[in-house]
Amino acid sequence: MIETPLAARDIPVTAPETRSSWPRKILPSLAAGVLLGLVALFEGAPLFAVGVAVVAMTSLGVAVHASLDAQSAHATFRRLGDLVRPLRDLTKATQFMLVAFFVTSVFALELQFDFVPNRYGFIELILPVAIAAILFDVLGGLFCAALTIAYTFQALAPPRFAPILETDLPWQMSLITFAAAAICTAFFFASEAQPLFPARPGQLQIALRASRHWRHDLLAGLLRVYARLKTHVLPGAALVLLYALFWSTFASLSTLRGLHGDSLEAYSWGREFVFGYYKHPPFWSWVAGAWFSIMPRSNFSFLLLSELNGALGLAGAWTLIGRFGNRRLQMLGILLLMLTPFYQFNAQRFNANTILLSIWPWTLYFFVRSVETRMVRHAAICGLLAGFAILSKYFGAILIATCFFAALTHDSRRRYFTSAAPYVATAVAVLVFLPHLAWLFRDGFQPFIYLSNRIDLADRAISNQYFGFITGNLAFFVLPSAVLLLARWRKGTEPAPPKIAGHHGISFFNVLAFAPFVLTLVAGTVGHAALGIPFAVPIFALIPLALIHHVMPNIEAALRTTRFCVGALVVGCLVVAPTLPYLNLRLSKKHYSEPRQEIADLAIDLWRAQTGVPLRFVAGDRDFQLAVVFLSRDNTSEFNNFNFRWSPWVTPEGLARHGLMAICRTDQAPCNERATLHMREGAKMTPISYQREVWGEKGDIWTVNVYIIPPVAAH
Repeated sequence: MIETPLAARDIPVTAPETRSSWPRKILPSLAAGVLLGLVALFEGAPLFAVGVAVVAMTSLGVAVHASLDAQSAHATFRRLGDLVRPLRDLTKATQFMLVAFFVTSVFALELQFDFVPNRYGFIELILPVAIAAILFDVLGGLFCAALTIAYTFQALAPPRFAPILETDLPWQMSLITFAAAAICTAFFFASEAQPLFPARPGQLQIALRASRHWRHDLLAGLLRVYARLKTHVLPGAALVLLYALFWSTFASLSTLRGLHGDSLEAYSWGREFVFGYYKHPPFWSWVAGAWFSIMPRSNFSFLLLSELNGALGLAGAWTLIGRFGNRRLQMLGILLLMLTPFYQFNAQRFNANTILLSIWPWTLYFFVRSVETRMVRHAAICGLLAGFAILSKYFGAILIATCFFAALTHDSRRRYFTSAAPYVATAVAVLVFLPHLAWLFRDGFQPFIYLSNRIDLADRAISNQYFGFITGNLAFFVLPSAVLLLARWRKGTEPAPPKIAGHHGISFFNVLAFAPFVLTLVAGTVGHAALGIPFAVPIFALIPLALIHHVMPNIEAALRTTRFCVGALVVGCLVVAPTLPYLNLRLSKKHYSEPRQEIADLAIDLWRAQTGVPLRFVAGDRDFQLAVVFLSRDNTSEFNNFNFRWSPWVTPEGLARHGLMAICRTDQAPCNERATLHMREGAKMTPISYQREVWGEKGDIWTVNVYIIPPVAAH
C-alpha cells in the first residue's frame, strides 16, 4: 500500500482568523470620530450625540465588512455581511460615486420636504454617514463624512444648520479643512492599487536624443502626418462637414424665428474682443467672432458653426470610445449618441454650454492618451483644451475634476503622477486661464456676482431643479436603451463580449463616464445653485459604451437596429422640417410668434430714415437688441441693459458722439424708463407693430417702442 503524500491529500483549508484585526480596523474610525468632533467644534449634548453616532456607525460598518472574512464572526454580522457583499465587490470609484449620489439626494429631499426641524438637524447629518459606513466600508463612511462637512459649511448659501453647528471657525477655515480631508481620502485610496504596465523612459531624455536627428525626424514626421491626413483625417473631416451641413439645413428649414438669443449674444460679444464678460468667460464668443471674421453673416452660416461644433463633438466621442473598445463598439456608440438630442438639436443653440460639446470629449481623449503614454505633447494638448473649457464656462471645472479623480483611480497612477504629464497639462491650462483671471481681479469678479444672483433661490426650487436635472437627462437615453434592449430581446446576448475598459481598468472608465454627472449634482446642491438640463449636454460621450457594457446585446443586431433608427430619424426630420414653422406657430403661438428679425429690420430702417448716420449703439430688450447687432451693417454694438459696466466698449462720450437706439417692449416698464433717461432734444419714440404669418396661420401682434436718440453733432 502506497501512502499518499501529505502535500497531495485533500485537506480543507480554512480562512485565517481575523478577530484580532477587528480592533485594528475599528480604531481608525474612532480616531476619525474624535477628529470630526474637534474640527466641527461640537457644542451641547445633541452635538455630542452626533460624534458618538459617527464613531458607532462607522465602527459597525467596519465590523460588518470584517465579518465577510472572519470565520468566528457573530452570525448577525455574517448575515449583514452577505447583504452588503454585492456593494463591497464594486470598484472603489463606483462606491464613491454611489456615496456622493446618495448624500446629495438625501440633502435634496430635505430641501424639498424640510422633514427634519433645524434643532434636530444632526439626525439627517448622521444618516448618510451611517448608511455609507454599513453598506460600503470605513473608507466610504469617512468619504461620506467629509462630503457632509462640505454641505454643512455651505459658503455660497445660507447655512441650513447654523442653529445646530455653532462654530468659532471662519468659513474659509472650514472649507480648507474639508478640502484637506477630501484630498487625504483620495490619496489614501489611490495608494492601494498596483501599477498596470511597466515604466517607460522619461520623455525629456527621449526628446533630447531625438533632437540630434531633427532633420530626418522632421521629414519622416511630415510624411507620416501626410499619410495619416490622407487615410484618416480627410475622410473623417468630410463626414463631419456633411453631418454639419445636413443638420444646419434642417435647422434653417425648421425655424423662422431667427437665431436664438444665446447665439446672437455670442456674436455680439465676440466682436468686442475682451478677456471676460459680465456673465461668462470669453472663449465661446471668441469662436463666434473668429468664425464671422471669415464667413458671411447669415443665419445659415451661424447654424453651420453650431452644427459643426456638434459634429466635432461626435468626432471626439468617436476617438474617445476608441480608447475603450474596438471598431464595432465605436460605431455602435456613435450611432447611439446620434439618437440623443445633444449633437444636433441642442447644438443649434451656440452658447457657453454647447461649445463644450466639442471641447469635452477631445479633452478626455488627450487626457487618456497622456495617461497611456505620459508624453508631453498629449498632456499639453489636454491642458490647452481644459483651459479652453473653463475659459468658456466655469462648469469646465467639472471636466478638470473628472480628469483628476480618474487619474487617481488608474492602475498606473504612480507613474503618471511622477512623470511630467500632469504638471505640463496643469501649467498649460493655468496659462490659458491666466488673462481671464487677471480680468476678474481688475473688473471685480462680475461673473461671480451674476452667479450669486442665480443661486439665491428657495430651497424647494433648488430641489425641483435637482430632480428635474436627473429625470430630464435620464429621459434622453430612453431611446438608446430601448434600442439595445430590443436587439438583445431579438438576438440574445453577445457570444464573445468585448472587454470595455481594456487595460485601463473599469474604475477609470466609470469615473470618466459617470463622475461628471455626479459631480454636477454635488456642486449644484453644495452651491445651492439651480441645475439646468443644458449644463449636461457635453458630459455623456461615454454613456453609450456603459449601456452596451451593462445590456450586452448582440453587437451586430444592435448595429443593424441602431442604423435603422438613425436613418429613420434623419429621413423623418428631413420630411417634417418645412412644416415645423407652421406647426410650432399653431401649437405654441405665444412662444414662436416673436418677430425678432422683422422688428430689428424695421427699427434699423427707422434709424436710417430719421438720422442718416450709421447705427453705432443699440440697447433695450435683449433679444431685439441682439438681433439688431447681428443684422446691422454699421458696426453696431450692444449697450447691454443700459449698463456701462456690462458693456465696457460703450462710454457716455461715445453715446453723445454716435447716438443710441433702444427697443423696448411696451410691457417692459424698467426698459422704457431707462430709455427715457437717455432722451434729449431731437430724440423721438416711435411704436412699431408686427404680426408673423406662416401658411395663413397668424401669430400674436408684437408691439415695441423704438427710441431714436441721434448724435449730438447730427442734432
